[in-house]
Amino acid sequence: MKLPIKNLSIFSLVSISLCLLTSCSTSTHQKSSAYNPDTQEVEHYNYGPLYQLKAELIPENLVFTLVTQLEKKTLPGAYTIKEYTRRLLPNDYMAKSNTSIYLQNISEQTISLDLITISLENHHLPLSQRSIMLPAHDTVSVPLGEISIDLRLTTLNTRIEYLISGPGIQEEHLEKEFDMLRKITIKKDK
Repeated sequence: MKLPIKNLSIFSLVSISLCLLTSCSTSTHQKSSAYNPDTQEVEHYNYGPLYQLKAELIPENLVFTLVTQLEKKTLPGAYTIKEYTRRLLPNDYMAKSNTSIYLQNISEQTISLDLITISLENHHLPLSQRSIMLPAHDTVSVPLGEISIDLRLTTLNTRIEYLISGPGIQEEHLEKEFDMLRKITIKKDK
């Protein structure tokens, strides 16, 4: 069966557009280099697409882990060309972040946690307001939604406001600030 030329060109255009759309790549890895005067070597830093924060909300009872995964879709090579020609726009530095918390109750009792708000770089996560019951020796994962984050940041200022209660735990309304660090690998020149 022979396709008419008109349909073949439309088919080709659709195929090419699908290839371009599906071949998007992520450019959330950031690289930089710096001279370390202590070791007198040039160090190359590779920042991954993951931020992580781990803290004990109640010492020896409740462990809180906050994980943020960056996602940035670009056409293959487009970000590199724009970066090389110094034509990056402010929007090119922004990426979506999917954030989740993991709560681990390591005590012998049920703990109630009311999240009032969690914010990253002064942007409130959309699903952070909720109540969570944590049975003894249980771990709970809670997705918190997504916001835009600047790819150039290596540390995220994180603010958590919550109300905590449980048997043997005095009900407390707390507000804490943490620095959530981006995963980094360092390679030295020899």
